[in-house]
Amino acid sequence: MKPLVSVCMISYNHDKFIRQAIESVLAQEVDFQIELVIGDDFSQDGTYEICESFARRDPRVNLLPRDRNVGIMLNVARTLQACFGEYVAVCEGDDYWTDPHKLSKQVAFLKEHPTFGGAAHQSAVLIHEHVARQFKLDVHSTITTTDLLGGRLFHTASVLFRRPVVDLFCQSPQVLSCDRLLNFCISFLGPIHYSEESMCAYRLHGEGMSSNATVAQMKLDLNCVDYLQALHHSFPKYKYLSYVYATIGLCKQARPHERVRFLLLSFIYSFSTFPHNIGVYGHHIFHAVRRRINRV
Repeated sequence: MKPLVSVCMISYNHDKFIRQAIESVLAQEVDFQIELVIGDDFSQDGTYEICESFARRDPRVNLLPRDRNVGIMLNVARTLQACFGEYVAVCEGDDYWTDPHKLSKQVAFLKEHPTFGGAAHQSAVLIHEHVARQFKLDVHSTITTTDLLGGRLFHTASVLFRRPVVDLFCQSPQVLSCDRLLNFCISFLGPIHYSEESMCAYRLHGEGMSSNATVAQMKLDLNCVDYLQALHHSFPKYKYLSYVYATIGLCKQARPHERVRFLLLSFIYSFSTFPHNIGVYGHHIFHAVRRRINRV
């Protein structure tokens, strides 16, 4: 029987966390069928063996085979493509859900509101296994494509979206920030509903991609700009380029001349919204710097 909801879980060296992630998905109290699709990117610790033990015991767990490391974009794409539910949720191997009714609540909303592309919610940020803060405050209940042009408004472990999003995502050129690309694809189907109810936990630790990305890796995010505009002709290409160049310029591993170059490009592209850009640009730089500090 085809599941109503597929849960996409990617992992890489998450043996300290993935048991809790899997258990939080399987503990969902629902009156419909779900499946958990796990795409492990050739972990070098005990992650895959832990996943195998769950797959042997629970038919809802579909552990994808792997024989080499393919990188985050290809791993996300292959895992999403193996999800066949009408709705797809995401929970990475180092995060977990805290509300057993999360899926039921989000599915109910999307069934009642067919014009919405997806749903998201508040998340608790964990540092050293203690709740440090909420992920984002003062987020509007309805999020559009334009709202997603700056920093993340919600964490990936909070999203549930309609299956057609998978095809939009998987046809994109390779990027580093898969979550940002995914959120845009969701918004092209319709607005995203946001709930202030915290129903998942996001671990902030130094082993994540966002903490260790190089300039070359972050430049991959430029690959999808034309693709996004082709999907959505009103997509504000230059405003998004300004944001991406700012994030590259603030990369911890950027050399001084790279930092100057990319921040200058960010400022130039920000003039697509002149004169509004003058105040907004400073606002984005301030919050981007603050996010970098919070990751330390």
